[in-house]
Formats: sequence, C-alpha cells, structure tokens
Amino acid sequence: MKYFNYINEDKLDSIFYKKPQEFDKNTEKDILKYSLGAFLYVPANKYNQIYKSILNQDKHPKPLAICLEDAIGEFGEKEAIDNLELVLDDLSKQVFYKLNKLPLIFIRVKDIDQLKRIKNILTKNRQFITGIIIPKANGVLLKAFVGILDDLGLKDMYVIPIIESSDFIYKEVKEVYFREMFTSILNHKDRVLGIRIGLTDVLGMYGIRRKREFCVYDNLIATSFIEDVVNYLNREELDIPISAGVSELFNMDDEKIKRLYIREIELDKFHGFVGKTVIHPKQIEIVQALLAVTYEDYMDAKDIIENYHSEVGVKKSCGGDKMNEYKPHYKWAKKTMSLAYIYGVLKEGVDYNELIETER
Repeated sequence: MKYFNYINEDKLDSIFYKKPQEFDKNTEKDILKYSLGAFLYVPANKYNQIYKSILNQDKHPKPLAICLEDAIGEFGEKEAIDNLELVLDDLSKQVFYKLNKLPLIFIRVKDIDQLKRIKNILTKNRQFITGIIIPKANGVLLKAFVGILDDLGLKDMYVIPIIESSDFIYKEVKEVYFREMFTSILNHKDRVLGIRIGLTDVLGMYGIRRKREFCVYDNLIATSFIEDVVNYLNREELDIPISAGVSELFNMDDEKIKRLYIREIELDKFHGFVGKTVIHPKQIEIVQALLAVTYEDYMDAKDIIENYHSEVGVKKSCGGDKMNEYKPHYKWAKKTMSLAYIYGVLKEGVDYNELIETER
C-alpha cells in the first residue's frame, strides 16, 4: 500500500517535501502501527462491497476490516463466514489480479467461539490477513485471543482490541478494567498493532446519538471516556497508537458536516489519537489528508531527534514562534517521523486541503 497514490506524480511533486512510502503487513511494526489511517469497515456478507473496497485501492487506499460482528444480522453469521471464505479464496486464486498491492486486511470477529469456527479460514489464508480485531475487548479476552492464535501457529498475526464496553465507562468498575487491559497489552505488546475506541457503543449505553450540530468532544460522556482511554493506555510503556472514534455523519458534500468532521479530527490529533475508523469512502480522503505531516512539524521533529543527546535542551522552533524542548517533545518527535514515512511531509506553505479533492 501507499497513501495518496491516486495523485499524479507532477501534483505529488508540488505538494510533498517528502513523499509517502510503501508498506505492507510485513513492514516493521514500529512503522506499521502508524499506518492504519482511515480504517474502513465492510460487512462480511457483502461480497461486492468487499470486492469494490479491495479494488479501489488506486482511488482510496485504506486498510480494510471485514466485519463478522455488528455489521451482521442475528441470523446472518453462516452466510457471512461463507462469504469471507469465498473472498479470501478469490485472493488466493488471484481473482484480484488488477492490484499490484493488497490492502492491509483485518477480520473483526464476534467472540472467541467465532474465532475458533473460522480457524481453518485463518490458517489457510494467513498470507492475506494482517490481524484480528477484538470487539468489546478487555484484558482477559485479549490474552485469550492471542493464546488461540498462537495455538493455531498464527504468531505473526496481530490483534487490535476495541475499548467500547460498560466495563470501561462505569465509574465503579472502570479503574479495575483499565488496569487489567494495560497489563494485558503490556504482556502482549509485540502482538498488539493498535487500540481502537467504540464511541458509538459508549454513547449508545446512554441513549445518545451524534448530532450534526456538535463535535463529539462537546459531549461529556464521550470526553470522560476519551480522557480515561488516553490516560490509561497512551503510555510510554505500551507505545501503541490509539485510533479515534467513528462518526456516522458521512455526507461530506454538506459543508457544515465536513467542517465539523475536520475539526473533530484536529481535536483527535491534539488528544494524541492517530487515525480514525471510517464507515464511508467520503471520510477516507479527509482522515488521511490530515495525517500528512506539515513541513514545520517535520523540521521540528528532526531537530528534536538529532539534538536529543546534545548539551542544549531547548531551541527555537522551525517556525520561530515556539520552543522545541528536547526531552518532553521527544516522544512526539518519534511519532511524527513515523507518520512522515507513511503519509509524507507537505512542502512549506502547503496544507492538507491540497490533498482533498485534488486532481487524480
């Protein structure tokens, strides 16, 4: 995969100081963990939709989550599993021959029992699957999923837990569950590629649904949950990116919704999140554009890393309007350099708008 590959080379040259680089499921984890960007969910029972999403890598490159959980009706599991097997068989038969590179493909399973039911599909098609997504995860489930994958000989398959259950929101129990999750992730750090949050599920517990007039950060339940997730899990000991919550508002032709969506992504980044789950192709381009690193951030990050062990601890930034403090900004600088490799570095004076609706 390579982001922004839909833009012609001349336009890329005019936008990027450093162009995005290619990556795949075998890329070094410290780089790969930042590559999930706009993560598109597709129901496993929709063959044509999955097929289109895979073939559309030339237009909208993105990781793909084939969902066997919430997107499947109560009696649709068998059809969904059969369809998943068909899709992966088609990959092995090179039905998707038009692609030079496959997207990162993840399977979102319902529970442990379902994981066991698809074990033959996973082992047979391991070369196409980057990882397993664990909905309503907790520390015990995470440990169990890793154990089952190990027993199947799938020790190269990543897992991504989703924090979205009442255990992590109810005040009387959340501290216990966050501590348990922290320990479990730490114990399986090499297998956890990312952490996701389920804001729709969390708000749904209280009968709340997003409104087009408000950013999710205007909601007290959401901000309380976000604060806990960042506080407990965005720790140096884990060093695993957390992806921001999804928005069901996808009509980016509505300028008000689009502006609010951009504002939310900017706040996601400011709170330490990397990337965002998306449910519609119109959201993909915006999420990925805002992940491109600005020239000023890149130069500051480069300066911080190069001078971290120097005798000087503080220096004026590239833009000349703030200070680079080498110790407190070092973690940010390392993350910025990884993002620069995946999403590229914009030229000085260029912003993310050049990557939205740009010439193909």
